[in-house]
Amino acid sequence: MADQLNSLKALYERRASDRTQFLQRARHNALLTIPSLMPLEGQDGKSHLMESYQGIGSMGVVHLSSRVTVGLLPAGRPYMRLDLPPDVKLASGGEVPVETQTKLSMTEGLVQSEVERVGWRKTTLMSIQQLMVAGTEIEYVQPDNSIRIYRLDQFTLRRDHLGRILELIIMEKFRRDAAPLDTQPPPSVTVDMDEEVELYTLIKLERQGDLEFYQRTQEWSDGSVAGGVTNWEVDELPYLALQWAGTPGEDYGRAKVEEHVADLRSLDALDKAALEMAGMGSRNFIMVRPGAMASSIKNRLVRALNGDVVVGDPDSVDLKSFVNTQGFQITEAQADKLRASLARAFLLSSSGQRDAERVTATEIERDIQELEAALGGTFSALAQDMMERRTHILMLNMKAQGKLPDFPKGSVVPTILTGLEALSRERDVSRAMQAAQVTQAFGDSATDVVKTDVILSRAFIGLGFADAVNTPDETAKIRQDKAQAQQEQAMMDKVVPAAIGAAGKGEPSG
Repeated sequence: MADQLNSLKALYERRASDRTQFLQRARHNALLTIPSLMPLEGQDGKSHLMESYQGIGSMGVVHLSSRVTVGLLPAGRPYMRLDLPPDVKLASGGEVPVETQTKLSMTEGLVQSEVERVGWRKTTLMSIQQLMVAGTEIEYVQPDNSIRIYRLDQFTLRRDHLGRILELIIMEKFRRDAAPLDTQPPPSVTVDMDEEVELYTLIKLERQGDLEFYQRTQEWSDGSVAGGVTNWEVDELPYLALQWAGTPGEDYGRAKVEEHVADLRSLDALDKAALEMAGMGSRNFIMVRPGAMASSIKNRLVRALNGDVVVGDPDSVDLKSFVNTQGFQITEAQADKLRASLARAFLLSSSGQRDAERVTATEIERDIQELEAALGGTFSALAQDMMERRTHILMLNMKAQGKLPDFPKGSVVPTILTGLEALSRERDVSRAMQAAQVTQAFGDSATDVVKTDVILSRAFIGLGFADAVNTPDETAKIRQDKAQAQQEQAMMDKVVPAAIGAAGKGEPSG
């Protein structure tokens, strides 16, 4: 049993004080957008969450997170491509053999299929929403290639001067009967099967001389050890500390909502005032002079139906209602300005890509450029910090599981298709078609100079038909067979006419 003062739980509670201001801002951002993304302290799924008076905050988060998710994981299109490192290309004269390109393209298909199988798209949407509201979140690429997300109120984080994870402590809560099989809590932790237990996980950057590596240890809330010790190389850590926008010197990131929290808060107050004025304006009542009560005019007015004639002094009765047209117009005009500003910030005024089987390159380019302009480069940063790291860990897992060829370490580099890189495949096809047109324009003389097989290979690989491209050996054999067939045909063309002529003259053909 470890000392309680030195346990991971005590360390987590000490580190939590440095997270307080970031967590408070995240909860405030969630109240103005989607409260369930970061509930207030003490609230859970059974609690009634507070609601804001405006809905544009939640609409903006949902819409923009969906746009970013589609940009990172486009439907029906590969989100990444595999390439050789620059030093390998340089050693081979800057060219990648067609056979290697074909193998890389087929490997891309295996990775893409695994991504779809484990459901990265749903997890990515949840991650983007957490980053937009809280600014920071942790992703864990599990051994089965699925991704687990940890909210800001579930971890504490410390980074080094390079932004890498220096110390990460994750606190998980689950029922005793739902605990992972390899980390079953001891009987001393809890006795009730429905009671929640706490598991603390520490991931720390360790140094031994010039060697750096990450080490993971786990403890229960009472300080007892859970599971064993796991070590990873620095570039193989399956835990990703993501942030929407980073500030130098801060361990936690800043959120997208934080940039517009003043407008959201002001709009919330204006919508509340407009709602209250509308409620007051819809209230009407009849006021009767005190002296008129003796004539029972009040009872007659109460019993009167619409259109009835009531006998009485009209000066004794007055219909009262709340009228503040000018105030309502001012409130609504200011609220409209804030809505327009927030709609531009969250791209609510644009529809994004069509939900279609084939999306044109122009639509992709326009959508990505719009995301880059609105997010100030955050989109490309997410592609590198999130998708590239995910893919690297996924490929390591798939190689260990025998689902990918065992490439030597560092021999293949995944490139995330974002920005103009998203159009790289279309550019390959377009350039190949242009090259084919130029070759055709110069006639047969161009085929002596241009490697038409390279042009065809790049076109088909860019279209996603890598398995339809022959290897160099297969191409050489086909050409050899064709040449042999042409030679045999040429010999037949010479022998047959000669034989026919000899037969006409009565001479032996031999």
